[in-house]
Amino acid sequence: MAEISKEAKIVFLINAIASFIFTFFFLIIPEMYSDLTDGAYFSPICWRQLGGTLLVFGIFAIVALIRKEWEQVRIFWEFGIAFLIVLICIDIWVAINGLFDYTMIVEIGLVVLNIYFYMRERR
Repeated sequence: MAEISKEAKIVFLINAIASFIFTFFFLIIPEMYSDLTDGAYFSPICWRQLGGTLLVFGIFAIVALIRKEWEQVRIFWEFGIAFLIVLICIDIWVAINGLFDYTMIVEIGLVVLNIYFYMRERR
């Protein structure tokens, strides 16, 4: 099996860091984060569920760093990209309805970065 490149490892590390940062906001301090961002739609349960999901993605990114083999991490990477695309679609729908959140910019950046390096790694 082929080992993943150094760039792919860096992308997984960036994904893990972003996941853990947003896990902190959505799982640990959702009320405070909602107040800071003027979150119009605040549901502590939904925010904590998103935080838990992001925690799982951060853990998967760390697992991918440990495994290092392309065939073992490919499905994690594809699932992560699909999840980010779904989040962007939801954020676009929310923005159309009048509430823009800066997290969409972070998500778009992560999707572009992940897709670019995923395509490079596939070759």
